[in-house]
Amino acid sequence: MNKTFRRTLKVKMFIVVVLGLLTAVISFFAGMLALDTYVANVYMSDTNVQQRSMQQIQSFAAYVNSHSMKASDSRALRAWQGKHKNVYILIYNNDDIVFDSQWMIEKRGAYKYVITNSATGEMVILIQDNQGTIRKIRRQNNGNSTTTNKNSGVTKKQSNATNGASGGTAVMEKPATSEYAEDTGGQEADYDFYPVLFRDGVFDVCIVDYSDDTLKEVGRVAIFVLCSMLFIGIIIYYFGREIRRLRKLTNQVMDIKNVDINGPITIKGQDEICLLAENIDTMRATIIEQLSREKEAWQANSDLVTAMAHDIRTPLTVMAGYLELMKNKEYSSQEELDEYIRISSEKAEQLRMMSDKMFRYFYVYSKSSDELNMETFQAGPFLNQMLGEYMVLLGENGYQFNVDISDREAEISVDVQGMKRITDNVFTNIRKYSDKTKPIDVRVYVDVRRVRIFFRNYISAESARAESTHIGTLTCQKMAEEMNGSFVTCRKGKIYEATLTLPNVFYDDNVGVPTQGLTAILSGGGHHGSV
Repeated sequence: MNKTFRRTLKVKMFIVVVLGLLTAVISFFAGMLALDTYVANVYMSDTNVQQRSMQQIQSFAAYVNSHSMKASDSRALRAWQGKHKNVYILIYNNDDIVFDSQWMIEKRGAYKYVITNSATGEMVILIQDNQGTIRKIRRQNNGNSTTTNKNSGVTKKQSNATNGASGGTAVMEKPATSEYAEDTGGQEADYDFYPVLFRDGVFDVCIVDYSDDTLKEVGRVAIFVLCSMLFIGIIIYYFGREIRRLRKLTNQVMDIKNVDINGPITIKGQDEICLLAENIDTMRATIIEQLSREKEAWQANSDLVTAMAHDIRTPLTVMAGYLELMKNKEYSSQEELDEYIRISSEKAEQLRMMSDKMFRYFYVYSKSSDELNMETFQAGPFLNQMLGEYMVLLGENGYQFNVDISDREAEISVDVQGMKRITDNVFTNIRKYSDKTKPIDVRVYVDVRRVRIFFRNYISAESARAESTHIGTLTCQKMAEEMNGSFVTCRKGKIYEATLTLPNVFYDDNVGVPTQGLTAILSGGGHHGSV
């Protein structure tokens, strides 16, 4: 496996959890900011506050009328307040507080302060809840409207301060005038007193809405739930994506197993699933190669058996016939007996050669390329020696050669025994099938990538009618492939050609073209001669 950075599933999971948590936290604070902005600027706007106050007053007036209530009937008033959560009720009659929802204030854990100011004739009610929020209701003597102010910056400690210069008297507790002027100068909304007819007279009623606190509480819970779902959704999406990758890989493996072994394997990512896909693809390629080799070997063996059946049966039949004649002494003279013996000997030699070829064939096809002993040689001297030995032997038997071996710089990496088998097969075929009256061409060509050894001979008239199993050719092809080369034969009428091609490792190991090699290439120098 190549040394590339791989992001493991454990690391990816950690990153997803951190990103999901970060996204959820950011979304939570963004949602809280949006909620606070909405409550402050929209829900608690003057228009919406007055609209809700009007609705509450109408509902309250209808309740009073339907129950024929007195203004002092605190039980009935609190019963209405119990049905309408988050409201504070004030009932006045000539600047006297007839009813206040002290029950609701105690229920919420809030603090109420009633302040009268003799200098201005103004009565102010401050309500501070347990969250530090202060609401102000101010009633002037010359009107029936009150102004409320909400300022979350005022604390209980500040509200407990006193200032004698204010000229006011606190019924419960009194804030400093300067602090009062500063700390209640925020957002303002108008709360009106509305006359409501009770059974015992007409009274001024003001209903203050606290529903914004409930809205915030519900909003916080909803935002928290949504952000938690967002976090869980990110985790589920990640796991779902990884599971889909595994399911896809599983389906592809099943398709390879049951449908097509050449089917695709998706290799994507840099984690363990990607590594698994790579290993499966490598294993599949190995299986395909093994099956291909088995098929090739099976087909070659089948062709060999088919071809050999006739070639072996024919000499065996002839030899068995002559042996039977000699056994029964069915010959007329010693010369005829000698002829029978000669023919039988030739057929036995023919069978021996076939068995040798079969042995070589099976040896080559059963031998792995890892078992080859590859060695590097200078192409010119090595081929001169190996080819020259055979050409000298055949030259003594009347064969003629036209030789052209290039002296250009080249190196070949070969298995010596394999080269001997290929050369032996080529020159054996020349001896058996070549026409002695025609010269045999042996040429060696060199270029920057290849060394080609070329043979060409004319086929004799007797050999043209002979049948062959082509075992030797198959053996040469297999051996050449094992040495990263090729062996190709071609028959054109009475001309037979064979070409062995091997890599020129000299140019693979050296950058550029060496000086003497370049000179040889440009000059076209070579070794020419005849044997």
